[in-house]
Amino acid sequence: MDSTYKTNRYKMPLFEIVGCTSTNKTFGLGFAFLSNEKHDNFVWALQQVQQLLVDENSAPKVIVTDRDAALMSAIPDVFPNATPLVCRFHVKKNVSARCSVLCKIKHGEEEKQGDVVKNIMSQFYEVLNSPTEEAYSEAVLKFRTVCERWPRFYNYVKKTVLDTDEKKVVSAWTNRVMHFGNTTTNRAESSHAVLKKYLLDTNGDFVKVWGAIHDMLVNQHTEIQATFGISLSLQEHRYDDNPMYNLVVYKVSRTALGYIHEEAKRAEEVGMDSKKCGCVLQRTHGLPCACVLAKKIRHNRPIRLDEINNHWKKLVFNDREDVEQQVDDYSCLAEWNAIQERLRTVDVPMKIQIREQLRQIAFPQSTSLKPPVVVGKNKGVKRKGACGESSMTRSPSYWEHVEVQFPPSQSSQATPSSSKQKGARTGKVNPIEDRHIPFLDAMPLFMHSHIEDIVDVDGDGFCGFRVIALDTRNNQADYELIRLNLQKELSKHKDEYLTIFGSMERYQYLYDAFFPPTRRSSRRMAPREKWLTFPDMGHIIASYFNKVVVLLTKSERSGASETFFPLRGTPPQDPDSKILCIGGVPDHFVYVKLKQHCPLPPTCKTWTKYCTQEASSWQSSFVDRQADFVALMDNEKGAVVPRRKLQKGDSKECPIDCL
Repeated sequence: MDSTYKTNRYKMPLFEIVGCTSTNKTFGLGFAFLSNEKHDNFVWALQQVQQLLVDENSAPKVIVTDRDAALMSAIPDVFPNATPLVCRFHVKKNVSARCSVLCKIKHGEEEKQGDVVKNIMSQFYEVLNSPTEEAYSEAVLKFRTVCERWPRFYNYVKKTVLDTDEKKVVSAWTNRVMHFGNTTTNRAESSHAVLKKYLLDTNGDFVKVWGAIHDMLVNQHTEIQATFGISLSLQEHRYDDNPMYNLVVYKVSRTALGYIHEEAKRAEEVGMDSKKCGCVLQRTHGLPCACVLAKKIRHNRPIRLDEINNHWKKLVFNDREDVEQQVDDYSCLAEWNAIQERLRTVDVPMKIQIREQLRQIAFPQSTSLKPPVVVGKNKGVKRKGACGESSMTRSPSYWEHVEVQFPPSQSSQATPSSSKQKGARTGKVNPIEDRHIPFLDAMPLFMHSHIEDIVDVDGDGFCGFRVIALDTRNNQADYELIRLNLQKELSKHKDEYLTIFGSMERYQYLYDAFFPPTRRSSRRMAPREKWLTFPDMGHIIASYFNKVVVLLTKSERSGASETFFPLRGTPPQDPDSKILCIGGVPDHFVYVKLKQHCPLPPTCKTWTKYCTQEASSWQSSFVDRQADFVALMDNEKGAVVPRRKLQKGDSKECPIDCL
């Protein structure tokens, strides 16, 4: 949990709550604009989050914050069972900054200032990383001895860390809770930076900021879903032929497997001795520690699923359908009856107040809420060095100012040259060289002028799915998620596709094609039965993504150039923006970027036969462009011959003479 600033025109801090997924991705949990950062404001924000939780088991077990006193005091009021932790990163930086300022060397002493600071901070890190309470007590004694000459600095550390936050920042206590490796607020601060890329400036109102948050969460959801798909379908080669992972591969995240793999290396050193092992990974991450893995390696036993915390098994988004069925139907009949009963008994002013509250719930567009007052700009000359009004760059922290004055190392003092490049302000533009478009010769000649670019993808047998991932998710590595989504489309509309494909055998072949190969290494070529094939898969792609799918090729091995429209649903207002063009070259697919209003191949005849009535309007926007494609293709193949008039002696029954 952390607040960020310079996000809106009202100069209100934005309180952001984030979490981490089983694949180590950050997700946004809550956002709240606060009038100020006081105890009551944080309590309100946390209560809003609490109301969104499904049950008590969904409540956070560990909460990491910076040393904001108001926030730290609000957390126990709302989440009393959560373990609060203080950001170790900020603790280290603040102590280091104070050390540089307070631990001065007197004139004439032989010690160097940098060596003194390094020695003190090294001992302080020993305090933070103490594995047990006994080791912590010993480290504190050594730290106090090192700081004897600088009592002000030691008192600062004692007051802000040792006496108040030792159980929230020292490893002897933090390693007792399941924090999954999160001991800093870096996730929240990284999320702040990502959000500000969507905001662009600080002049937006709440509607603009809400839109930016929404866009960020949509992309965030997509990225997380892609990592889930990879964990469910792709196995890393380092787990091949290792029986210890047989029961957990494809069932837990690849992040968890990575932690286990690294811990297995420690098992060679610590063996089965639990005292030497420490079992930290088991307590903080819910994964088998080194001593447990040593026993499994020795007895050649696999890791069981019940030995792994449920956090690492969550590889799908919970749509809460089953939860809703178990709780109630949310009809609110009991509440509505209570409101009606109260309306009968209260006086007229209270009835008016109740009616006004109900209107705000029923008609949110007519809310009485008003935006805060915009702080007016001060007149006068702008202060030297002040940031621009629309700049979202955060103000430097105290420790950042100190690091400028006292660089941690000599190398960090080097700054980039500020000299301007020669001709940088001449206004001249460097000429752009003509770019060679790969695979252009594999496309019909008349289409060359209509192709903006062709992007190649990895040729591992999944190239077709990689092209789709590149178009829909801007990342070809998400191809496994594409395959899973297409399999869901095929399964959801099974009866429809059985009619189109004509047999259960063909349907099953396509369904199995979307399954990942068994025990596949990332370095191997996918078998041919797992490749993208046309025309049948063209219907599935177009229908799931609601896009116009174009197969463009002049190679007979890749099939004929065709256009596939969605089998269901009406087209959008601008169907031209929904075109996905897949280029077919021998035994490979590439991503083709077409220019607007270019010719398109004819429609697949199967679509014309089996599309729904509402979907039939998709083709109407492209009829003329498809006619142009057919004419140009016939002309390129030499099929169009100038027609001459019949002359005397010509036979009408002779097809050659009639041309």
